[in-house]
Amino acid sequence: MENGVGDETGESVLHAQQRCRFFSQGRHCNFGKKCRFLHMREDAKEQEKKTMTHSQSRVPTSSSDVPGEDVGHGPPPSNSRVATAASRRRPCRYFISGHCTMEDRCRFWHPPEFPLVDRQPVPVNHPRPAQRMPPVSRPGILQEVKLCDLTKDVAKQLRDTEIKQLKKRFPKDQLIIQERSDGMFIYYRATVEATDPDWPFDLKEVDIMVSFPDTYPKEIFTLDIPLDQELPPVMARHLQQASLEWLQAKHATNQLLGKIELLFRPFLRWLDRSLERLFTEGARQLKKDVDLEKAGLQFITYQELQATVCEKSVKDRSYDAADAEEDVSDGGELEERTVEGGKSMRHDGTDRDEGQRVGEEEEDEASHLVENIKISDLRRGTEVKLQGLRMGENTATVVAQQITVCLQCNRCKVTADLSLSARTACTAQCEKCSASISAAFRPCMLHHYSDVLGYLDLHNAVPADLVLQECELIVGCLSCSEECPVQNLCYGQTKEFNCEHCHSKLTILAESTRFQYIRPRTNRSGPSPCTFNYKTIRDPAVQKGKPLPEKGACKHYKQSHRWLRFPCCGRTYPCDVCHDEDQDHPMELANRMICGYCAKEQPYSNGKPCVSCGSMMTRGARSAHWEGGLGCRNKVKMSRNDRHKYANTNKTVSRKSVAEKK
Repeated sequence: MENGVGDETGESVLHAQQRCRFFSQGRHCNFGKKCRFLHMREDAKEQEKKTMTHSQSRVPTSSSDVPGEDVGHGPPPSNSRVATAASRRRPCRYFISGHCTMEDRCRFWHPPEFPLVDRQPVPVNHPRPAQRMPPVSRPGILQEVKLCDLTKDVAKQLRDTEIKQLKKRFPKDQLIIQERSDGMFIYYRATVEATDPDWPFDLKEVDIMVSFPDTYPKEIFTLDIPLDQELPPVMARHLQQASLEWLQAKHATNQLLGKIELLFRPFLRWLDRSLERLFTEGARQLKKDVDLEKAGLQFITYQELQATVCEKSVKDRSYDAADAEEDVSDGGELEERTVEGGKSMRHDGTDRDEGQRVGEEEEDEASHLVENIKISDLRRGTEVKLQGLRMGENTATVVAQQITVCLQCNRCKVTADLSLSARTACTAQCEKCSASISAAFRPCMLHHYSDVLGYLDLHNAVPADLVLQECELIVGCLSCSEECPVQNLCYGQTKEFNCEHCHSKLTILAESTRFQYIRPRTNRSGPSPCTFNYKTIRDPAVQKGKPLPEKGACKHYKQSHRWLRFPCCGRTYPCDVCHDEDQDHPMELANRMICGYCAKEQPYSNGKPCVSCGSMMTRGARSAHWEGGLGCRNKVKMSRNDRHKYANTNKTVSRKSVAEKK
């Protein structure tokens, strides 16, 4: 009983010391006078605290002798409300910052506003703002100067600074200083290493040679890539050209901004970032040159060709001038005429204006020769091009020895196959209208940079398809420079075989064939008397981007707009029935097809649109019947012969469902 009474008394005292949080915050307490907590506002509580602190400072109590006890706090609460000594010694950071929501229930110490004199308060470590030290003045190094402030002394100082930084940047084993024999320029040869940890090439460094002219930094420094290093000459030239372009662009940008900047250190940073890309581009050019050299070809740039033609025209002009001088010395026509006013002038049959005009005409001829290089075989007739041509690494060249072309008669539109050999004209007769058809094939060389198989010279016929499976080709090996024959090529399939001499692996792939008629050039002098009327010549029957004849449909399947390429013979037919009617061998399922709307050849697929134009080549969604839910589901477009069109038409429908549908 006594323990129970003591517990109730301690609990009531504990609650009496605690304020009602609802009443202290100005809110309504539902318990009213029956509330076990103290109803007191914050201002009254603060005033009571001050009076209690003042009385305790005058009359010390026994509780003040207890270590760890704080001034201004009553007896510690019982049970779980008792705080540890360590937490009581630590100040409440929320109370220090201005407000603690826990108030008297907080486990940490709330220091009083006025600490006592005889007792030292617990030190609180407040974060102090870091004091900023004034910047230390260091001797500056000139890196850039405004263009208006540049003088000779400043330019010399910038040049000396650049050279000093160059010597400090590179160690002695990576820097070689060379002086020209006349002592005008000093060359600095430095070794630049790649800093990329994932460097993909075996060669990790490159030597550069720079020289700073006396006018630097008004002008860019000279940069050379020495050829006496492990870097191939092609890659060295590409690296030097790209570096000079960057330097010139950087210098031009600085001039536009009105400043002068030291460019060597920015150049090294750019070179370090771009070295992998430059090596990759140079390696591609090197591989191209190696392939051309093995194939026996030579690549001449447009600039080199233009320079050669200009030199030739200048030489011809000098020879003509020398001949004219000889004619004049031998007694050419030089007339002297008197002009009104007593003045005389010489006239040799030409005037200055005429001379300028002749010079301009010669320059036009030179540029015309450059743009239109004369070749042995002109582009005329119908061009046969293999689209999607891919040749293996060891495949150098491909030449067609004999081809099989499907020709269509201009008169009756009947197609027939015709085998043509190289540069041998062939004459045939149409089976239906007996019209004479003549054709000739002029082969060209296929390589990595040309996909033209040859040219067709046709009369009264147009090409419809190239039967690649019956063509005879000659392939040149890049390893041993020998040739070997190849047959049975298929569209869309990679042909793999080995060289007969060195057994290297050779591969060829062609996606489709394109025919394009090339119209002859008009003669400037005027039409000749034997001019042929080219308007009567029809374009090829199959052209990419244009629909096939009858949009690929036939009399058997009028809703199928495509041609199928059968692998058994390599030919195209609208359907399997057309194939069986024209051929005498058993049919194999088609693996490729040609769209009837755009003539795009692609792998065989059923029920899918064309990969080029997006048109549906088969019946598909154009069905007018239900077909088990897979066909037409629109009753408006559905055929009236289908029983699903009028199903549930007489069914009674409630007004509520009709209103919901509306």
